[in-house]
This record gives sequence, C-alpha cells and structure tokens, in this order.
Amino acid sequence: MDRRSESKTSIRRRLLILLLPPLLALMIAAGFANSRAAMVVVQAARDQRLAQMARTLASQSLMRRSGLTASLSTSGGTWLGGGRFGPLRYAIRDASGRLVAGDPQLAAVQTETNPSFADVPLQGSLLRIATYRTGAPDGPLMASVAEPEDRRWTSGNFILVSTWLVDFIQVDITLLLVWIAVHFGLQPLLALRREIEARSPRDLQPIAGNSVPFEVRPLVDALNLLFDLLHEAARSQRQFVADTAHQLRTPIAGLLGNLELLIRDCGAVELRDRLTALHDGMTRLARSANQLLALARADPSANLAEPLQAVELHAIVGRIVELNVSRAADSGHDLGADAGAVSVMGSARLLEDLLGNLVDNALTYTPAGTRINVQCGVTGGKAFLEVEDDGPGIPEPERVRVRQRFYRLPGAVGHGSGLGLAIVEEIANLHGAKVFIESGPGDRGVRIRVLFPLSAARQP
Repeated sequence: MDRRSESKTSIRRRLLILLLPPLLALMIAAGFANSRAAMVVVQAARDQRLAQMARTLASQSLMRRSGLTASLSTSGGTWLGGGRFGPLRYAIRDASGRLVAGDPQLAAVQTETNPSFADVPLQGSLLRIATYRTGAPDGPLMASVAEPEDRRWTSGNFILVSTWLVDFIQVDITLLLVWIAVHFGLQPLLALRREIEARSPRDLQPIAGNSVPFEVRPLVDALNLLFDLLHEAARSQRQFVADTAHQLRTPIAGLLGNLELLIRDCGAVELRDRLTALHDGMTRLARSANQLLALARADPSANLAEPLQAVELHAIVGRIVELNVSRAADSGHDLGADAGAVSVMGSARLLEDLLGNLVDNALTYTPAGTRINVQCGVTGGKAFLEVEDDGPGIPEPERVRVRQRFYRLPGAVGHGSGLGLAIVEEIANLHGAKVFIESGPGDRGVRIRVLFPLSAARQP
C-alpha cells in the first residue's frame, strides 16, 4: 500500500473512530427513549383492553343476572380467554363485595374513576387489575379483569430489542455512508497531492485553482503564495552569490596581478620573499573564497527555481582538464582524461564546480609524479564522473569524515580548507547522485566516483 492509500485509509479510520462513540451513545439514548414511549403506548393499550373486557363482562352479567349467578357461582371458573395475549383472571362481585363469579382471590379495585386500575401482588406475582362498576335497579355489579404484569414487560422488551436492532442497522448504514462520502470527498485532495508530489523541487509554477473544490481553494492560494516566496528567495540568493563572487574575485585578482609584478621587479629583490609569501596567502584566500561561493551555489535553496538541462559530461571533463593542464605540468602531475559521450539532466555550472573540486583535491593533496585520470561514461545504465589517482589515498575509516565541511586528513599536505568534498557531496545530492570513495587501481591512491540516477543518464 502506497503513502496515498495509507493516508486515505487513515483519514477514513479516524473519522469512523470519532463518529462511532457518539453514534452509539445516540443509538442507546434513542432506543431507550423510544422503548419508554412504546411502553407507555403498550400499557395504555393493554389497560384499554382490560377495561373493555371488564365492561363486556359486567354487561353480560347484567343481561343474564338471574341465570348467570347460579351458573358462575357453581362452576368455579377463574379464567377468561385472552386471545393472543393469553388467558385473563376475572371476578364479579356485588355492591357488598360478595363474589358472584370468578376468582375469589381477585379483589375489586375501587377508585374515583370508572374503570379503575391498580397493580396488586397476588401469589408471588404482580397483577394489573381493571374494575368496571355498573349500576342496576336490584344492585350494582363490579367486574374485575387481571393479567400478569410480566406479560406487559415481555411486549416492552420485544419493542426495546427491535428498536435497538433498527437503530444499530441505522448506525451501520450511517457509518457506511460516511465512509463512502469521505472516499469520494477526498478524491480532489488526493489529486492535488498527486500533482504536488509529481512536481520537481524546482517546479514553482502556481497550481491551477479552477481544478479543485471551492473549499480547497484557500489552501491552493496559500501554496501558490509560498511558491512565489520561494521563487523570489531563490532568485535573491542566486543574485547575492553572483554579486559576492564578482565583488571578491575582482579585487583579489587585481591584488594577485600586482604582487606578481612586484615579485618580478628588480627593485624589490629584498622584499621578494615577503611578497612571495603574501602572494601564496592571497592565492589561498582566492581559492577559499571560490570554494565558499561554490558551496553557496550548491545550496538547494539557491537552486529551487533553476530548471535542469541536458549537460554533456564529456564536455565538462574536457573544460576542467584544459583549465588544469598548466597547473598539473607546473606541479609535476600526470593529468589525463578518458571521457565517454554521455549527458545527464543537471546544472552545467554546478557540475563544473563538482569536477573542478575533485581535480583540485587530487592536485593539492598528492605529491609530484602522481598520475591523475578523469573519466566519465555509463556503467550499469547510470552515468558517472570519476577522478582517480595513485597517490597516498584516503584511509577507509576517514572516508566518511572527509565529506564534512572544513575537515582535513591529519598530516595532509597543502593548504586546503577542507571544503572540496563537502561541495562535491552537496552538488551530488542536488542532482540525486551518490558519491563513492574507494581505493584506486591496485589498492593505491583513491577513486572518487559520482554515480547519477538511472533516469538522468542519456547517451548521445
């Protein structure tokens, strides 16, 4: 599962987790409220049924009073048919409370209302009794009908369970609808994310706002503003580096030229040693200034808005070797090149800084007579730049530390500043390349190879 799918799943999961507790609480509360309301309706309906049966029983007793009294009093029956609700207990009493028919244990309920209702315990169970009073010339009758209270709760529990079951189904359907809505609602945001992820770090063009929902447009506007600020900051930094390079190099070059003239002047023989030392110091200053400016140029923030172009590595090898041929001859080094035709997507000026620092390090830190070979080409489908020599080399434990800024090998010759390989590392990272430091041919010297990513290599 890729990062986009993980993110979308995580959002859906968080929403479902956040929605589930309140929905369950709402379901329980709604189910309880509905069941209570249903119980009130059930109680009223069953009370009405009891009252109706008591009223019917009293009417039949009046109509057949003379014959009914004898038959009911001798039959001993105490139950009435209750239909689908089960049998009901009954009792018929006269005005004095004497049992006419039915259950002798079932007392009549007398309240101000007619019919009257009451909950009466009898034989370990709770009965709901309805009593209807009817008047007659020869004396009133009281008909009572009762049913166990647990039958009412059985109906109520059925309503409660069915209500909660329906609510549970509704919660499931709600969560499913939320999941579907989030899935399709996130599509514009995921499309925006894919567009941003597909961009190069140097692509600071604004995002089209008409392709996103109205709610996301403030985010797109904020991103476009950020792109504008980054573009302006990168442009300002590049301009600053260029201005600084011009302001430093011009006076330093003028000072070096004047010092060389003074050293050659016959009238300055007594000061020649001091002038030579000053010239060497100015040369080191110029070199350090150039390396610091190269390091500033290699900073990623200064290259955000610079588009990558196809750069021919063999052309860069030719220029750098040509620039250092005279220096190599003066220092007694054997400088050569083996350049295969290959190009990569990158910045020509930064790749020249990269290779220039590798060659400069080789010339600075190896003794006279050292062979230095500069190569470029393709290996394993990947483009590479390489400088190897048969000098003293770099001990394996130090090959990580020499990449750090201002670090020099203990006992190293020359007057380097320890920035060469740091610059190489920065520029390589900017191009997505890797720097490998290995031993040279026959385990002598050092080979420093910059291997570019597979997609960057292009062979003419």
